Order: sequence, then C-alpha cells, then structure tokens
Amino acid sequence: MARSSPEASSSDASRENASSGRDGNARADADADADARADAGEARVGARAEALPEWLGTKVHNVPSTLLDETERKLRRPRVTAAEVMRLLREHYDVGEIDEGSVRELPSYDDKNWYVRARAVNAGEGGGETREYVVKVHNGVDSSGVCRGALAAQERVMTHLLSHGVECPRIIRSKLAMWTTPGPNGTVNIVPAGTAGATREQCTRVTFLASNQVAHTMRVMTFLRGKVIVDVPMPHPVEFVRRCGLFVGQICHAMSKWSTPNELDIMRRANIENNAALPYVEQSAMCWRVLADMSRLWDLRHFMDVQHFLTDLVVRRLFEDDARITMCSSVFSAFKHLVLPVADHLRMGVLHNDLNEQNIIALESGPDPEKNPGAVKLAAIDFGDVVVSWRVNEVAIALAYCSLNKKDPIRDMSIMLGGIQSVYPLTPSEMRVLPCLIAARLVTSLVMGMYSYHMQIVGENVDGGSRSTQGNEYVLTTQKHAWASLTHILSVGAESMFKTFIIDSYSDVSFSAATER
Repeated sequence: MARSSPEASSSDASRENASSGRDGNARADADADADARADAGEARVGARAEALPEWLGTKVHNVPSTLLDETERKLRRPRVTAAEVMRLLREHYDVGEIDEGSVRELPSYDDKNWYVRARAVNAGEGGGETREYVVKVHNGVDSSGVCRGALAAQERVMTHLLSHGVECPRIIRSKLAMWTTPGPNGTVNIVPAGTAGATREQCTRVTFLASNQVAHTMRVMTFLRGKVIVDVPMPHPVEFVRRCGLFVGQICHAMSKWSTPNELDIMRRANIENNAALPYVEQSAMCWRVLADMSRLWDLRHFMDVQHFLTDLVVRRLFEDDARITMCSSVFSAFKHLVLPVADHLRMGVLHNDLNEQNIIALESGPDPEKNPGAVKLAAIDFGDVVVSWRVNEVAIALAYCSLNKKDPIRDMSIMLGGIQSVYPLTPSEMRVLPCLIAARLVTSLVMGMYSYHMQIVGENVDGGSRSTQGNEYVLTTQKHAWASLTHILSVGAESMFKTFIIDSYSDVSFSAATER
C-alpha cells in the first residue's frame, strides 16, 4: 500500500489552507455585498414609503359593501358559450330565423353581449324583414334575486327616456308570460291564470343556470346601428362636441322628470280619487328605492372606496408607478375635503351613470358626423350602471370621457358643458365640485380597469380550449389616454377649471370663438 510522502501531505495542506482562505474571503465579500444591497433596498423601500400616501398601508377593518359587490362581479362574470345563448334565444324568444354567420361577441365589462341578426318569419311581425338584436347575459350578481329589481329599473329607465325623445335600445319580450295583479307600493303579485283582475304580461328576461352552476339572467334588445363617438375621426369638430353636450343635457333633463318617493307621498296625502297617474308614480318610486338601496363602486358617491382597490394593486405589486399613485392620492384628498362636505347640497336623481365614449352612438339613420357634425343623431346604450346618485355625476362622467385623446381637454370639456348647460343648468354648488368629480371618475376608471384586468386573467375559455392567460382587454380601453387627461387636469388645477367652466359654459361668445378656431 503506497504511502504519501511528508512533502506531498504538507503541500496538499498548504493548498487546502490557501483555498479555504480564498473561499472565506469570497464569502465575506459576498456577505458584505448582500448587506450593502439589503441596506440599499431598505433605504429605497423607506424612501418610497415616505413618498406614498399613508392610507396605502392602513388595514381595512370594515369592508365596504361596494368592495364586496365589485369583487363578486369579477368572480361571477358569465362563462357561457355562444351556442348555449343561441339555444336559449330560439327557445324563449320569437326573433325569427337566426343568421348563424352574424353571431359575434361584443365588448363588455362584467357581462357578456352578442350581436345577432335574424329574419322575421311571421308576416305580422315584418314579413321576412331582417332585424338586429343584442343578446345580453348579466353577471351572477345582477342575476341574483336581490338585484333583479335593478334590472327591471334599468328597463324602466330606457322606456322613460324613449318617452322623452331620447333614442336608446328597446326591450324585446320573451315567449314566457305571467299573470299579475297590482301590489303595494308599485309592486305586482304573480297569480295563477284566470285570477280575477289579473292581467297577462310577457316577460322581458329569462334566468338560466350555466354549466358552472351560476344563475344568469338573459335579455334581448334592439341593436342600434351606428358609430360609437370614440370611432368618429379625431379631432372632433366643435359642433360635434357641443351636439354631444346637448344630448347629455337632454338625458339629464329627461331623468329630472322621474317621479320620486316624495312625489308619491304628496299624491297620497292629496287623496285624489281615480288618479290615473298614481300607478305610474308608484312604480317609478319603487324603482327609485331599489336603486337607492344599491351600493355600486362606480357611483361617485362611493369614490373613497376605490382606495381599497388601489391599495390591493400596490400591495400585490401590480401597480408600482409612484408618481401616478400620488396623483390618485391627491384626487382622493380633494374629494374628501371639497365634495363630501357639500354632499347634502347636491341634487339627487336617477342616472345612466356611464355616458362614456363607448356608450353614445352616432346613429347611421342620421346625418354623417363627419359631414354634418352639428346635426348628428345620437343614442345612448348600456344601462347596466343605472343608480340613484348626485345628478351632477352624469355631467362629470360625460366630461371625463370627453377629455380623452384631446389636444386641449379643458377646451373640449367647456364646449360640451356649454351644450349641457343650455338644456340642463347646474347649480353653483354643482359647478364648484365638477372639476373634482371629473378627476374622480378618471381615477375610478383607471384603477378599476387595472383591477378588473388582473382579476380576469384566470381563464374564461368555456369552449373546451386551453385557459387564457390574457385578461379582458376591453377593461383597459380608458388606460390609453386617461392618464394624460388626468395629468393635464391636475396641472391646470380645480380652481382654474372652475373659472373656465363658468366663463365658457355661460357664454355664447365662447362657442363662436371656438368655432372660428
């Protein structure tokens, strides 16, 4: 057995000691570098924490109902196929012969919509005329028993606007019918057929159970052919912007005629016998109560609740732009100190609540918006966000989306506001808070767009394919230009915007000057 020489052993030991020394030094250097990086990281985190709003780290003790409602909507978005919806359409509606090649899905936020073209086969219903429809499947929240009253209220809002000359979709009734008798406070009782005093009514909605065992409500409406105003080529002519303002003002004026619970109480105290208007007022007052009892995050009265969703995005490191986070924080602060103290002085009413650039249509049946922008015929769609809230919110929402992708957002908003004011004047209190409400709507759209996108990244493919790794791109529509608009609005300041609105919206001279420009 060979033995190593003393020299060899000594040499190996020397090499081992040298190697150990180098390793030790390397480890020491690595530990020092790690400590330095950790210190630098803590410094950066500390600096960022000091720059960000304090409420971002606040624990939520009482979860607002708006947070629960909005989160539930994302989790219960419809997961149904076009084939399933077409089967239900044939089974429950007399729309005629459906053109299978025409069926296509339309953009939607929390619901699902399909465009359908069908040919009437009954001579009494058009004698072979081709008609266009939108089939809407509501999310699981709106389809629940508690919220179905809100769906009925939405239909009543559409009927109300149509009666006041505002164009919007018409509801198509299903084959299903029920017998009803008048109930208390504008409600109806469903009774057996043949009951004395009962009337037969065709249902407007069908509720079904999807494959994932979630109940969804479906309804069918007429399709309005035209061009959404965001697709009208930019820059929008002054006459077109003002025409849009007139249309928004027309909606505000029509909704101001909605019967309230107070009006119902007055009519009852008057004790007028055989008052033919009483049933109508009762139903309108009932819809008011249903909508007033709802807590919707997109209602600007609940804007402060959006903070919770922003916090969630920041904590999960889905939103790390400190400058933009600070911008949002400044709007929350302004809303808290400028709007909330005067909330009791703002008029209440039933609102469409989402008159954005995707929900106002330049109808194909009217003048071309490019050739005759001042005479364009407009219509409103998507009544899924109807609420009872401050009336000024309707104006603020329309102005917020009017500012998108504009070279001078304040100028375009002033022109639109001038059109609104000519039909529906705002009060001094409403004018004072208007700039802050515009910024609040932009922040809501930006934050909730990001939140909705990340909540919907989980696959929604129900056709048997692989799960999607992409969220619903539609919810990010506003992101492209809203940050630029918000930046511009905050740089100008609320006081400057208020003065501009006051001067321009009450002056016909400003419209003439803008037209010349």
